[in-house]
Amino acid sequence: MGISSSPLSVPCVWKLPMPWREVSVFRPGLMTATLVSASFAACASFGRKPAQPDLEARPEIRADYRVEALRTHLREYSITFAAAVDLTASAIQRRTADATVARNALLWKLNAIPEMRKACFRPEPVAALVDAWTFVHQMDQLFRDGPAATAFGPFQPEAQEVARRLVAEVRTISESIAASPDAREELEHQTVDPWVVAHPLRDLTFVRASPIAQFAELSRRRGDALQSVGTIEEMMSSLSHQARIYLADLPRQIRGEIDLLRTDLLPPEFVSSIQGNLQVGASAAASIAATGETIPGLVRQERQAVLDEVSRHLALVLEAITVEREQAVGTVLRGFALEREQLLRDLDAQRRATLEWATTERREAFAEVGQELAGTAGVLRDERAIVVNDLGHIVDRVLLRLGLGIVAAVVLAPVIAHIYRRVWPRQS
Repeated sequence: MGISSSPLSVPCVWKLPMPWREVSVFRPGLMTATLVSASFAACASFGRKPAQPDLEARPEIRADYRVEALRTHLREYSITFAAAVDLTASAIQRRTADATVARNALLWKLNAIPEMRKACFRPEPVAALVDAWTFVHQMDQLFRDGPAATAFGPFQPEAQEVARRLVAEVRTISESIAASPDAREELEHQTVDPWVVAHPLRDLTFVRASPIAQFAELSRRRGDALQSVGTIEEMMSSLSHQARIYLADLPRQIRGEIDLLRTDLLPPEFVSSIQGNLQVGASAAASIAATGETIPGLVRQERQAVLDEVSRHLALVLEAITVEREQAVGTVLRGFALEREQLLRDLDAQRRATLEWATTERREAFAEVGQELAGTAGVLRDERAIVVNDLGHIVDRVLLRLGLGIVAAVVLAPVIAHIYRRVWPRQS
């Protein structure tokens, strides 16, 4: 059996002897090539809008359907499909006791989910819808009356119910592009049903022939109903969504592949043998435990010896910790003492330097004040001498004038009296 690989990987099949299966080893790294191819494919539409399809020859498809809305529906449908299949297949694996049923459930979710993503993520949305529509019909027919009609044993109705629900959901999506319900039925009967009848699925590997080539040829003959590839921005956005979905599901896919490989490498009878060996080992362990219970004295002695040894090691550790702590504290205290002494010396040196500077400044200030006072006293003395000299001159002038007046009065008094005596009688 082969396993369908996702577009993010290139399968490398190793054919191993039975009961081993063909193991698909995923090689990541094709995403870069996919992005480059998409860029080259979108270069033709760079700088222009996608061409509108000619739907005159396809009356069953609406002329005003939105390409981006259809892409979004298909993208969401791929997520819904994966969730429904994974949930149902995992529930069957958990509840079944049949190894074949569990393996079939694992094959279902490992192969169907990547195949549906490959169909939904085709570049042209209408072709992607037809491919997904065809695949879900093929899966429904496979579970209903195909080779896998009894693959899940008593849980077969659950798988059939999921397939019917997924068919109904894809029909709901097709209603968004169909001109009418009758047109949708006609599109299903003329395009999907004939391909499902002619190419049924053969087993749970879901290896199938895609109707894309036939649909494209039919569209070419009847009229171009395919929407052209979008712009680079649309292609990059679509690839980004695809990459996120694939990367989110990659751990689950790898885990499923590992589980399937383990199932193929370890057949059920080998697992049963391992379980029997484990039971024998458990019995032996129980016997050993019973034997150990018969020698409690030895156990107590060993326990006491272990406790004594632990106590001795604990005492040694505590003693070593005490010594280390004392040494550490002594080192810290000595460091603090040295720092304190150095700080006190620095403070004393700073104080002495400050006092010397203050003394020098005070002496200089006193000297400057003494010089200023001496200068002021000399100026005052000079001023006082000048004032004294000026006052002496003034006093000398006044006294001189007064003396001259007295002398003049003494000298001139007789003359004035004589003149007054000679003149006064005449006037009388």
